[in-house]
Amino acid sequence: MDEIRYFMEESLISVDPTTSIKEAAQKMRHHSISSLLILDNENYTGLLTDTDLTRKFATKGLSIEETPVSLISNNPIVTLDAGRQMEEGYEYMRKNNIRHLGITENDKMVGILSIKDFANYYHNKFSQEAGEKGEVRYFMKGSVLSIEAGSTVLDAVKKMAQHKVGCLLVSEAGKVKGLFSESALTMDVIAAGRPLESTLLSTVLVRQLVTMDSSQTMSNAYQKMRENNIRHLSISHGNKIIGMLSIKDFANYYSFKFCQNRNPEDEVSHYMQENLGTIPDSTSAQKAAGIMKENKIGSLLVTQNDEIVGIVTEEIFTRKVLGDCLNPETTLMSELMEKPATIKSTQSMDSALTCMHEKDARYLAVTVDSKIKGIISLKDLTVYYKNKFITSQDIDE
Repeated sequence: MDEIRYFMEESLISVDPTTSIKEAAQKMRHHSISSLLILDNENYTGLLTDTDLTRKFATKGLSIEETPVSLISNNPIVTLDAGRQMEEGYEYMRKNNIRHLGITENDKMVGILSIKDFANYYHNKFSQEAGEKGEVRYFMKGSVLSIEAGSTVLDAVKKMAQHKVGCLLVSEAGKVKGLFSESALTMDVIAAGRPLESTLLSTVLVRQLVTMDSSQTMSNAYQKMRENNIRHLSISHGNKIIGMLSIKDFANYYSFKFCQNRNPEDEVSHYMQENLGTIPDSTSAQKAAGIMKENKIGSLLVTQNDEIVGIVTEEIFTRKVLGDCLNPETTLMSELMEKPATIKSTQSMDSALTCMHEKDARYLAVTVDSKIKGIISLKDLTVYYKNKFITSQDIDE
């Protein structure tokens, strides 16, 4: 039941090569789609996407009424048989760095599969799996590009094309007002026949910003995108927007999280810090805080008779010393330490993330043969997921 035929879009919406850019955009708006097939003499010869409208058309000052789609729709249709598995289809998409696949049966085009279809497939299949704990912060894009509301649409699309992004935050007087995306360009500017060089972003229908906290799970984030029918979700921490998630990121996330074979490089032992910072339980909070500051670390293991018996962290200092108004000069580690949550060095980094969630901990003591040999932190997990996930993001925004 994981064959592509069960998940593809069977409606083949097309235009002929002589269709104007404006007419094509209007058709995309009418059907609420992000791509059109090019049909020439009963043969599908190419694909036009809203990314093409941003990067190949809008930046070149061409006429929306007089420019035919054939001038920019030079994307060959990459096809795959409907009987292939969805996981194969996604890998094929990544390999070819594309967001749409033509689906064939007996050498006849029978459907289209988009990156959104893969995101839906993976979400529906894996989001309820035990251990689906991936937080948004690990998978969002940390760099968020913005543009002033007084800028023109042409300014916006040039910036999007230059940085190869699908959207920009629109701000006014230092405050974020909304989002301008490839979809908005297609639906609200080109399809409406508005001139790109003189239309201000402030006059365009800019989507209201939908945000989610960075601590939320990817599953919850995707559900919010579906509920709001959006392709980009702004990620916040407190009152500040710190990142952006696109529909592509979810397909990449689920593929990475559930469809990759585990290898030794995914084990905790490859990421743990082996130089253990330890301190006797008779040490004062003030001295311990000084050691952490000097060594630029966020935790210390506490010893008693040279045996590790607990852990103290920045969070503990904040919550117990400051929160309870304790005297840092006289408060000892024995009063502050907590029993460290542990994980074996041979367990996976995914297991470490799950353990942190279950124990509500930012640090785990890593054991080898029941002896604590290292520390794994939330920061280490972030580095792991960033490095692993970024290498899988082969499909352009």
